[in-house]
Amino acid sequence: MPKMTMRVILKSGVEFAIKCDKFTINRDGFGNVRGYDIGGIVENKPVYLDFEQVAAVVRVFSDEKEVAHDEQGASIL
Repeated sequence: MPKMTMRVILKSGVEFAIKCDKFTINRDGFGNVRGYDIGGIVENKPVYLDFEQVAAVVRVFSDEKEVAHDEQGASIL
């Protein structure tokens, strides 16, 4: 399974990308973002992220390529 790339863009204009298997945003009862859960991170693991400073979180689909496997286990792109 290919890793997904999530771009986090801050209100200051700074941005960074996280490569992971799973990205889930947790919300409170009013729909406000209160946290996140990221599984299978391979690049740029955030230690702390203040969602008051986040302008957007974007999933980059162009980084996710379908990979087919043949019977011998070789990857075909």
